[in-house]
Amino acid sequence: MDDLPGHRSPYLPIYAALGMAAGVWLGQKLLDQGVAHCAGTQMTPAPHLLLIPIGVLAVLLLLLRRRSWRLIPGVVLILALAGVWRVWVHPFEPCFGPDALVHYHDENPYGRPQVLEGVIVGYPVQREKYVQYQVRVDAIWQGGERLPIHGMALVRADTDSDLHYGDAIRIRGVPTTPPSFPDFDYRRFLARKGVHTLIRRADVHLLAHHRGSAFFSALYAVRARASAILDQLMPQPYAALANGMILGIESGIPRQLYEQFNLTGTSHVIVISGSNIAIVSGLLLMLFSFVLGRRRTLAALLSITGIILYTLLVGADAAVVRAAIMGALYVLAIAFNRQSAALITLFVAGLLMLWLNPLTLWDVGFQLSFMATLGLILFSTPLQTRWNAVIGKKLPGLVNSVLAEGLLITLAAQLTTMPLVVIYFGRLSLISFFANLLILPVQPPIMIVGGISILLGSVFLPLAQLIAMIPFASLWWTVFVVQRTAAVPWGSIEVNAFGRMVASLYYAGFFAGFVWWVVRRERGAAGLIPETLRPGVTRALLAAGLLVAPLWMGAAVQEARPDGQLHIRLLGMDHAVAWLLTAPHGQRLLLVGNESDDFSLPDILKTLPNGKKPLNLAIFALPEADFDPKTPILAQKRLFSTDLAPGMRIRLGKDVTLRVMPTPVEEPLLFHLSYGDFSLLLPLTNSQQTQQALAAASTTPAVTALITPWPGTGAWPDPDLITVLHPQQILQPRGVTYPPGVQQILAAQPGLVAIPNDAITEIVTDGRSYRLQQQPYAADSLRR
Repeated sequence: MDDLPGHRSPYLPIYAALGMAAGVWLGQKLLDQGVAHCAGTQMTPAPHLLLIPIGVLAVLLLLLRRRSWRLIPGVVLILALAGVWRVWVHPFEPCFGPDALVHYHDENPYGRPQVLEGVIVGYPVQREKYVQYQVRVDAIWQGGERLPIHGMALVRADTDSDLHYGDAIRIRGVPTTPPSFPDFDYRRFLARKGVHTLIRRADVHLLAHHRGSAFFSALYAVRARASAILDQLMPQPYAALANGMILGIESGIPRQLYEQFNLTGTSHVIVISGSNIAIVSGLLLMLFSFVLGRRRTLAALLSITGIILYTLLVGADAAVVRAAIMGALYVLAIAFNRQSAALITLFVAGLLMLWLNPLTLWDVGFQLSFMATLGLILFSTPLQTRWNAVIGKKLPGLVNSVLAEGLLITLAAQLTTMPLVVIYFGRLSLISFFANLLILPVQPPIMIVGGISILLGSVFLPLAQLIAMIPFASLWWTVFVVQRTAAVPWGSIEVNAFGRMVASLYYAGFFAGFVWWVVRRERGAAGLIPETLRPGVTRALLAAGLLVAPLWMGAAVQEARPDGQLHIRLLGMDHAVAWLLTAPHGQRLLLVGNESDDFSLPDILKTLPNGKKPLNLAIFALPEADFDPKTPILAQKRLFSTDLAPGMRIRLGKDVTLRVMPTPVEEPLLFHLSYGDFSLLLPLTNSQQTQQALAAASTTPAVTALITPWPGTGAWPDPDLITVLHPQQILQPRGVTYPPGVQQILAAQPGLVAIPNDAITEIVTDGRSYRLQQQPYAADSLRR
């Protein structure tokens, strides 16, 4: 860069935002390493000490502001220190005061619920089996005394509870720390929203109405009314999809359909996210530009009006407003042919977001939003130019516009977002471009005409139902395309660790290239790569692609092979559990209890490795006469309780044995699983009399681990049987209510571990040692 008096870098906000992001990341790493930590209610070292070097550097920068070569590194350093300061002031785990709700987490070892009071401060979220409320907790009852406390909790209650924003409620439940999974840190996901407590299976009772903001009460009332109108205008699941696309209420979308959107890379149209609004912004601008021709200002104003209306319809929460501002800035910049301005405003917006909430850096929605907008700014114009030069000039005008608007906008955004999907969700959709090409042209009617239908429905429902046929047709086509493309073999592939590493290296190369491009633009260069170097760089990239592709495929094949270990997956479904066993050589067995009519189980199986392949064996703990043949569980062979007798052995490969234990005919089946030195009883749901008989029998073997009965079974482990089994570790599902004496015995066990009752717990063993892993279900990790 030339060292000229008065020279100012036009890309200074980009350097500043990158410096801020680096500082936030570094600050969190220092927190994770314990360099900074809580000492009582204060952070040490004190974050405000960082303001001293920040102030000194700022003064020096003002004195040396005419030396441009010092300006950029100085700004980057200042913003990096500011990023460290901001994340220390606003960390994932703040230094809680003595009256914080978190101090009451799991306070009672027997699982006895606490009684709390608070106010609902968010829009209620309806799930399949519970309603989720965000509650500001103000008090807790202990010993007949009401103690003031403070903290934000996520409360899950029965679906029959009918509460609203601003309602003061009494909660009876067990406050717990949200879980963290290897692939999804639910604790930090909630911490970004200021929530540090999770209360499952809570009993809630209304105390009073209208304890919240009048503005948000009115806003959420309009949202609820609009949702009810949509439910009247269309049948399910199209009404649920419309709620997700128009109002941001995607909780009513069936799990299987949601997973099909994920498989085809089209979930951005149903999840209100930054990438969705960025793509919508581009589509609206292209649509109005096509209709209005050279009246670019009017096209921009109409596009921004559409973005504002859409933002109001979906609830105008902080994340959507943030993305809408970025989309509006993008529309203005493109409309006035100021792509560089769009780039600057994008990074200014990112800088402001990180300053306001540094934890936003780890928000997947923010990352997708930012990267999708960046992809649109960097690649949409070059792709459009290349398309018109090679293909567009050979096509009729209308066909060219439709294809360009649908395909190129998607391609520009996915060039920068698809690797993020690979990194976070381990999935690469090969059918994504084709599916998006087919459904994107019909998305504007869903949002625009659907919004008009809501307004008409509040006045005259029959006319609204007539108008709603347009978005309904678009929704029908969207679902039709998604379901057909999701069924395409190899349309979506699971990505292994090597593939995620490649995606991470892609981003490292992308940002290095991006910074290099910014530096070259400042020096007046037109392209990323100098003309003399382009042939060599092209050959190097081609060679790298030819090298990485076979390595990726080889790693995928290697990872897909059996690993020589026994995998026992507990598929928790709140009040039910199924067991999926994968033998060391790859054979798979599914054990289902009396809850085999839970149709979420087939959807869960599809999300697991090799989930679309038929099982080797499925065992149903019920008579064949009670089995519904329409149950969509594919297996090469099925066994029922009437096919099994005590003492019968089922072999899964050479070394894994499942032996039927002696139990009365009228009681559930009980199996003893053994592999080398590892053994397990499953599923333990028998009566106390049967468990006592097993404890008295001399043939009852000891076990390595014991999984206690699941919530809803009405069973609990017999203390005498626990003594006989002598397990090294006891796994107890959350949400159970055993008798106090039994819970006290369990709490005294040194190897007691709590496991989720609504997620996957996996036991992996080589026959000698074992380890535990936990993960949420694929769709839930996106929808929570």
